[in-house]
Amino acid sequence: MMRMPRRIRCQSDKLNGKDENGKPTYISLSQAKQILYLHESTIRHHIIRRRIRAFKSGGKWYVNVSDVRALRQMQSR
Repeated sequence: MMRMPRRIRCQSDKLNGKDENGKPTYISLSQAKQILYLHESTIRHHIIRRRIRAFKSGGKWYVNVSDVRALRQMQSR
């Protein structure tokens, strides 16, 4: 059996990671889109500007839940 490269193992660890309450630490871009009520390109802009931490795995973007919540609170002000 072949081992996965380290880079892929680290990304899958991030994707399967959970916080202390058992909630996922990263969500898909489409889930973030529903939370923020923004278009995907706008969320990608926030990723480029480093307002939201994210990584790409398997052709899909995954964003940090706490960053999405912080951005949502900033929008509501």
